[in-house]
Amino acid sequence: MISSTLVIFTSNLAQALGAIVLAMILAGFHRTYGRRYLLTWAWSWWAFCVSQAGGAVALLLYFSHLGVPPPLRLAISTAGLAAGYWQAVLLLFGTWEVVTEKALPARLRTTVLAGLALLAVIVTVTSLGFSPYLREVARVGLRLLLQGVAFVVASWGVWRSHRAPVSGIGRRMVAFSFLLFGLHQLHYLAIVVVQNFVTGSLSYVAYLSPFDFLFEALIGIGMVVWLLEDERQRVLATADRIEHLAYHDPLTDLPNRNLLVQSLRGALERAEPRGERVAVLFLDLDRFKIVNESLGNRSGDELLRSVAERLRTSLGGTDLLARVAADEFAVLLPAVEGEAALCRMAEKLLAILRLPFALQGREIYLTASLGISRFPEDGGDAETLLKRAEIAMYRAKETRRDDYQIFTASMDSNTLEQLALEADLRKALAQEPGELVLFYQPVLDSERRVLEGVEALLRWRHPVRGLMTPGEFLWLADASGLAVPLDLWVLRQACREVQEWRVAGASELRLAVNLSPRSFQQPDLLQRIQGVLAETGLPPFSLELEITETLAMHNAGATLGMLRGLKDLGVRIAIDDFGTGYSSLSYLTTFPIDTLKVDRSFVHTLGRGHGGEEVAAAVIALAVSLGLGVIAEGVETREQWRWLEGLGCDRFQGYLFSPPLPAFECRELILHGSVDERIRRAEFLLTGTG
Repeated sequence: MISSTLVIFTSNLAQALGAIVLAMILAGFHRTYGRRYLLTWAWSWWAFCVSQAGGAVALLLYFSHLGVPPPLRLAISTAGLAAGYWQAVLLLFGTWEVVTEKALPARLRTTVLAGLALLAVIVTVTSLGFSPYLREVARVGLRLLLQGVAFVVASWGVWRSHRAPVSGIGRRMVAFSFLLFGLHQLHYLAIVVVQNFVTGSLSYVAYLSPFDFLFEALIGIGMVVWLLEDERQRVLATADRIEHLAYHDPLTDLPNRNLLVQSLRGALERAEPRGERVAVLFLDLDRFKIVNESLGNRSGDELLRSVAERLRTSLGGTDLLARVAADEFAVLLPAVEGEAALCRMAEKLLAILRLPFALQGREIYLTASLGISRFPEDGGDAETLLKRAEIAMYRAKETRRDDYQIFTASMDSNTLEQLALEADLRKALAQEPGELVLFYQPVLDSERRVLEGVEALLRWRHPVRGLMTPGEFLWLADASGLAVPLDLWVLRQACREVQEWRVAGASELRLAVNLSPRSFQQPDLLQRIQGVLAETGLPPFSLELEITETLAMHNAGATLGMLRGLKDLGVRIAIDDFGTGYSSLSYLTTFPIDTLKVDRSFVHTLGRGHGGEEVAAAVIALAVSLGLGVIAEGVETREQWRWLEGLGCDRFQGYLFSPPLPAFECRELILHGSVDERIRRAEFLLTGTG
């Protein structure tokens, strides 16, 4: 007859082998899928393996009567007990990670495991003085209690977990097998207690080992199935997320351009046989880039979400709102009653965007430009309707902003012309020498009766359109991203030409160059200017950069830093068109400014009773009191000149003295011309008097 001790011994070894297999499977899955709880459970089963192997070895030593030193036997018993305790708590740690998807702090885990190891030492040592039966209860009973309770609690945790769908068979198998294994350990505990205190023998305990192995197998199979189900759900969720992102904007969760086009196509298919009308509204936020650059991208994103939410709540249930670009939105109206309804909707959207937005504890005000295209009047397919709504939006932005425009056929032709003009401008900028040329308008110092400097003015000799002034193409350069390279070209060319004139004899000549807002906002502006000056040899004090009053006041902190950097280079600063922008006097005492330029609109009203005299006088008096230079622009008559001289203005530009001249003519004037003769000739041409 087979000895029950042998059966228990082989059962322990079989369970240890089963635990090794489970631990290796879980560790392998952890390497593949990276789930933290898999590694924790793998360590739990490694601990169970050590516990079962330690029990088998302790049983062998007890019945074999081998001459093993007592300290070694004590160490084996302690290691087996500690491993059993660890298996229970590591199982609970892993279950916690499953339920919460968070790992326990490493210090807490280490403290608990160290405490259990100390408990194993205490139990082993204190039980040495007990009878064999009580010693078994103290050692084996406590381990079985901890393991049984741990598996029952883990079963409940896995059952309540929502890591996988509730109907997942793998999760149910793990929870059920955990419960059975835990109850089986508690059953062993009952057997140990009853066997030692009541009957003294329960011989069937030796034949329960197949159930242990069966429960381990169920746990292993359930874990594999559960993990595969979990991964399948993750793949499906990821696929759904990818599909969602393919048709939705990640920032606002609005439909994106792809979904808008699909929805528009569907709306057109439904509308055509019914004779219904469809409309597309294309909306772009005005000056959003300024807000984004001033407050930062994070605040800009928050503002865009607020805009999206405000627009969404203002639309009807069948209308579709989409975000098609950075600060561009589109609205699909699948059923339009008439043009009046379209206009009301456009006015409603613009009106709600005028209301202030709360951002970073301040109120932000926005406006928008809106374009409208209609089916069937403006196109029969989705792409054409979107394109023409966008064209109408740009027309609204060009005219007055904070307004809407309905597409007309003439807009399309204008847009094609703009695209052709942009292509021509890019080619002209790449040519050297080419179609882009500089004209110069002299600046007269009326007190010394000398030419103090020149202002560089860009012209484009277009092969078809002829000589074009900046007002005809600079807006296009700004819209197409060519403003910065165009400014750099002007600066380099002007510095090179004026330095040649200085070397030829005009050693005190000063050069004024206008700087666009885009160039002024470039973080490497100082390095670019320094590079141009070094390349051309023009002294920094001979260069005066002109910026508009509006540009100076926008983001005053950044402006002040940039202006101080320019002053450190030795470059002079002039405020152009003074009096037409914010007209804040405080910045004049803060910014390192050298010159104010009186706008030509005030000069032209001198003597006409429209208040120009008062404004010009105030600007000149302000400049004089602050120790700044002042230049009057657009002086065309002797009366304007004499009036300005009487107010204290010492320098001026205008057709009275000279229109903008090609570089060669201006060079001749600077080096060889007569100032008085030039004034007399200009006055004769303008007034017809000698």
